[in-house]
Amino acid sequence: VDMTTKALLSLFFLLLSTSVLSQLILEDVVEGPASQGKAGLVKEATDPLTKTLQWAVDNSDLDGMAERAQAIRDGRAEPMKLDREVMDALFGSKVSFLQTTVDMLQEALGTGDEDTTIEALENLEEQVTDIDNANDLDNLGGVEPVVGLLSHPSSKVRAAALWVIGTAAQSNPSAQQMFMNYRVLPRLMLPITEVIATDSVQDADPKLLAKSLYSVSTLLRGCRHCLETFIAQDGASQLCKMLAIVSRERTQESILPVKRKLVALVGDLVIEEGAPSATAALVQHCASSSSPADSVSMSVARLLAVDDRELQEKSLQTLVNLLGAEPNAREDMVGASLPELVQVVVEKAAAKLQQEDTAWEESLMLGRQLLDTFRNHSRNAEM
Repeated sequence: VDMTTKALLSLFFLLLSTSVLSQLILEDVVEGPASQGKAGLVKEATDPLTKTLQWAVDNSDLDGMAERAQAIRDGRAEPMKLDREVMDALFGSKVSFLQTTVDMLQEALGTGDEDTTIEALENLEEQVTDIDNANDLDNLGGVEPVVGLLSHPSSKVRAAALWVIGTAAQSNPSAQQMFMNYRVLPRLMLPITEVIATDSVQDADPKLLAKSLYSVSTLLRGCRHCLETFIAQDGASQLCKMLAIVSRERTQESILPVKRKLVALVGDLVIEEGAPSATAALVQHCASSSSPADSVSMSVARLLAVDDRELQEKSLQTLVNLLGAEPNAREDMVGASLPELVQVVVEKAAAKLQQEDTAWEESLMLGRQLLDTFRNHSRNAEM
């Protein structure tokens, strides 16, 4: 029996085992006097596929199948599973689909059409959500064109390419190393360095900045070599400068997601495990700055003043993480009037909870934790 026949037969019996087939065979029957059943209905299939399915039903233990179906529903038995070889014969392998998607991207690049390129990148991003596909991307020639698109003139194309890399690298050490082999960090940070160069987000594409932060975040998390390289390439300084710039922007509502992602990334990286020297360097830079106006404390103070619960919560968490990693950062925070700003958020969170808005629970807990820390520091300073 060849593989296709084996696959089809396996599929037939899989359908039978789940009681689906009984519905399929009823759609193509005719009535006639030749052979009547108990109800007087002649069931004569009129096409080869339905005849095959009818044969499968006629030669199966329907009572046993019904009993097994009930056992599956009750959790007393597991459904029959098709093996990888059969699934590949029926539907094609994951690798073949990935290769097709990579080929589509190459074809799109050949045409130079922006919309086709974005569509191909979005299809590729969907494929690399699978960790095996992400790890196979370089072998199939997919990494190089994606990395090359990080400097494309279109911000939409760049954002789509960043999305592919961010998704592929997420919780995937093999993919993280794969991208590091392409020295990709400066290109991932390019939208951020462009903002730093102009000292303004006025002309920046918020979606591009968000995808840049997403890709940097997934590449650095859990990867000691990645984080150490990032710090060595002045990444900590760039993040702090970027935080200062976006925190000063108060008119663009579209920048709000960027603020949330950026302050959360800083907060996560200062407690990143597995790279103590890199984390210490990041903490040191975040805890103090050559320009007081650009310190993380001042930047977070400005973010806490924004009327957005999610941004305030992420800002509070970053302060908690920074104090946990570097207790001496308290002085800088007190100098930025953070205790007073935190008190405002705590009072608002408490009032919201009185109105049964439970979304503020985390903000209230973090705010109170910070206030306790500031009070203890103040008592110790007076003794």
